[in-house]
Amino acid sequence: MKKTLIIITFLLSAVCVSQQAFAQESKFKALFIYKFSEYVQWPTNPGTLTVGIVGSTDVKEKLASFAATKGGIEVISINSASDAAKCHMLYVPSSEDKNLSLYTNFIAKKSILLVSDNSSKVGNGADIGFFLEGGKLRFKIDKQNIESKKMVPSSKLLALGESIN
Repeated sequence: MKKTLIIITFLLSAVCVSQQAFAQESKFKALFIYKFSEYVQWPTNPGTLTVGIVGSTDVKEKLASFAATKGGIEVISINSASDAAKCHMLYVPSSEDKNLSLYTNFIAKKSILLVSDNSSKVGNGADIGFFLEGGKLRFKIDKQNIESKKMVPSSKLLALGESIN
């Protein structure tokens, strides 16, 4: 009985640590997305940048919190590919990977920065994709695709990310 209690306690603490790590990852993704908005120049200078979030993700509430305190962006929910036309930036979490091609096809040549949780999609429609390396959140970036949509990524952004071209 005592061994069972110790094992259960260990498993519960491991779950709590995992949930905290996930919350931290969501917070950092939201911060990165917020910062991306500062380091990409759109063809028309929007007063407020609209960031669309596909599906349900903790990143949305974290990003909305940053937006509320720092300003400059509006965070909206995206329920279909056609809704993406309302955005300057679109975030597709890994839970929506199966639908990523719908969004990449819809915004192909529009000035909408597509950020994915899946770095393997960078170069295949996504402009920026997150990945973990050594426990740190990093991102890949497709400069050519961004520029083909008449947006200009800053040299600082390119230096921070792992460029695929």
